[in-house]
Amino acid sequence: MKSITIYSLNNGREELSEGEWFSRADTTMVYHRVDGPAIEYGDVSKFWFIDGEQLSIWKFERMIREVKDMPLVLRLVDPRRWVREYVD
Repeated sequence: MKSITIYSLNNGREELSEGEWFSRADTTMVYHRVDGPAIEYGDVSKFWFIDGEQLSIWKFERMIREVKDMPLVLRLVDPRRWVREYVD
């Protein structure tokens, strides 16, 4: 049985079986991860989310690169919490 790893603002990192994943009906889950995919289906599929917004790998990498290139003073006043707390 495949395991599915999810990262969320609600619960952090969780490993679920396929059955647990498909039986979960948590509509309040906010998927979030800034150092990789927020949902990993075994070794097959990966999905990137920041603050619950699904992103393509290219948009995800561009957002992270923009934050890394941002001067610290701008990071500290950014309205997005994850940007203010980002550590590379």
